[in-house]
Amino acid sequence: MGEYPESGILRYLGPLLVALLAFLATPGLPIQEAISADSELPSDRILLNSGNLSNSSEPSFIPAGSNEVAIVGEPAHLGDHLTASILVHNQGNYSGAVSMVLSSDNWPSNVSGEGVEISPGSSRDVSAIFTLNSTGQVDIHWEIVSSENTVSDDLSGIIVVESLPPQSLSIIVDSESWTLSDGLQVGISVLLSDGHSRDVEIIADLSSMGAPRGSQSHAASLSPGIRGMSFDFGNPDADYISFTILPIGWVPSDQISIDYQLSPPVVSPSVSTCSTVPEIAIPGDPLVIDCVIANSGDSESLSGTISATRQSDGLILSTSDTPPLPPDEESSYSLVVPEWPDDGDAIVEIAWFSGGSYAMQSIQIQTREPPAEGFKLPFDTSAALLGSVIGLVVVMVVLAVWRVISEKTPSTGSEDTFKLRRESRIERRAEVQKMEISCPSCEQRLSVPKSHVGGVKCPSCTNQFQVGTSEDLQEEDEGVSETTQITDPPPVLSSSSTEEILSCPSCEQRLKVPMDRRPVMSRCPACRAEFMALNEGADS
Repeated sequence: MGEYPESGILRYLGPLLVALLAFLATPGLPIQEAISADSELPSDRILLNSGNLSNSSEPSFIPAGSNEVAIVGEPAHLGDHLTASILVHNQGNYSGAVSMVLSSDNWPSNVSGEGVEISPGSSRDVSAIFTLNSTGQVDIHWEIVSSENTVSDDLSGIIVVESLPPQSLSIIVDSESWTLSDGLQVGISVLLSDGHSRDVEIIADLSSMGAPRGSQSHAASLSPGIRGMSFDFGNPDADYISFTILPIGWVPSDQISIDYQLSPPVVSPSVSTCSTVPEIAIPGDPLVIDCVIANSGDSESLSGTISATRQSDGLILSTSDTPPLPPDEESSYSLVVPEWPDDGDAIVEIAWFSGGSYAMQSIQIQTREPPAEGFKLPFDTSAALLGSVIGLVVVMVVLAVWRVISEKTPSTGSEDTFKLRRESRIERRAEVQKMEISCPSCEQRLSVPKSHVGGVKCPSCTNQFQVGTSEDLQEEDEGVSETTQITDPPPVLSSSSTEEILSCPSCEQRLKVPMDRRPVMSRCPACRAEFMALNEGADS
């Protein structure tokens, strides 16, 4: 407007002010008519000014299409969270913020959604989240509010929401499997009634005699229907388990929990029937200990070990691994001691360890000293035995040939010759006179030739003693005396003890002589001395 003179500006400004006052005083009169009635401004200038005045300087919010409010989350149940939303359009020239406000007679206070900034000419979704706290039909009043107060009346109204009863949950324990090898496994089934899929947290609490023993927590999304689930707990120290289902973001008909009594596995190990091969151990030689292990429990045992340990000093003599043993079964094991220690008799403990279970049995092992080095033969015994057999056969053959030759007569068919030979044999046998003597050790009656002078061995107790003298033989030849004198036997050695093990009286070698066979003559394998084995307190 600077191209007009100052007087011209005033000339046009006056009619314009008059037209404005007339417009304010007369509602409904268009500004263009007022100006054209009192002013001579050019028509294009008048249209420019009128366009600037008709544009509003504040935003204007209207429904973007339908004014129906959408509800997200139906069908809805008691305690569910729902979302109400509507699309709002800004037809103004400036940006503005709007929000949704919800109210109901069942709610203690109104619910307001977050503010949404809408640019000129744009449309955005405006929403609010609410929760159903009662069942049945719920009337909810809604409106879109803005601090500019330029919201259309179409952005308000009433919505009706149907609130259903809450969904129900139930849980049952389907299975329980508990073994030491696989641990505790519990299977459950969870049932969710018709409606929405729900997020839950399942908590399993273990306890023993009322004391907590740990817990597990699992999150799950349940669909309506039945869902099976499995829980692995290893081998807990527990006899009771409780399952609890906690809803996440919704309200069930009631709180769900279940208690279940557990049946821990029982392994009952035992060790029995232990024996040794050989029966008496020899220092430096191997020894085999045979035992039977058994499981009388109701669960399979774990892999373990079986060992033989000397009780006096804890020396481990042998050990072996054992596989799992099923219930009500047994198995035999042989423990090999490569070299028996040179420490005399010992008590050995046979122990079977399987997981946290164990069983033990003790066995007493007797020890015998090995033969002295002097008694070892310098040649091969098998070859010597074979040679002895061959030599014996040769001797028997020679004797048989010699007897045949010596007894051969000129005429084998003569009856007189046969009688003569038979009579000569009978006469020779009659010439040998016998006598009876008593063994000085065991009183066994023996029959020996009267002419025998020298040692005699008793077949019962194997004791050796002397019979007769050279003088007796001379007197018999002279006919002075026909009785045979028996020399006094040498003193008999003896040894006694209160147990089956006693010592040789000659070399102190320890021997085993059963108590029920005493008194009896025994021979020491080391020094070859013979002695009488007696019970402690018996006459030697």
